[in-house]
Amino acid sequence: ETLRYEIAIDTAKASDMVMAFANLMRYSIYYGSTIVPLQTDIEYINDYLLLQKMRYNRRLNYHIDIPEELMGCKIPKLLLQPVVENAIIHGISPKGQGGRIHVRSWMEGRRLWISVADTGRGMAQERLEEIRLALARGEEKATGVGVGNIYRRVHGMYRDGEVFIYSSEGRGTVVQMAFTP
Repeated sequence: ETLRYEIAIDTAKASDMVMAFANLMRYSIYYGSTIVPLQTDIEYINDYLLLQKMRYNRRLNYHIDIPEELMGCKIPKLLLQPVVENAIIHGISPKGQGGRIHVRSWMEGRRLWISVADTGRGMAQERLEEIRLALARGEEKATGVGVGNIYRRVHGMYRDGEVFIYSSEGRGTVVQMAFTP
């Protein structure tokens, strides 16, 4: 629907949407390497957020802060997408107030850290503890497929891999991943 509206109103914006969508499809179905440079996943996230921004308009603001020297770090393909998707689902208020998503990365020693933070509704501490426990037990039904998949991939692929989830009701959620690429 958004694309149909943009075609009638702003063909240049509609063209950007089609290109972003094509890039998303190409990246998600390409059966090449399962390990990609961080830059490749960030380009995918940029296209994904561009489309979501057109959908949510002023209700969605985002910032991606990745130092250039980290763009070559190798990460699992589509590592960030489920986390960013959750940030949109739970971070953008359905009542119209909107929200902000901040994706950033940094190095501590040899470990790469990737963080996705949102200013959404967050969750109660009891629910956060349930999710953390379910992740540790491998119970996807309690966490959702996306978060469970990220947790399994980071822990399974990296000896020092860790996933941290922090949340405060009414203030938002932060998901951080750390591993040695």
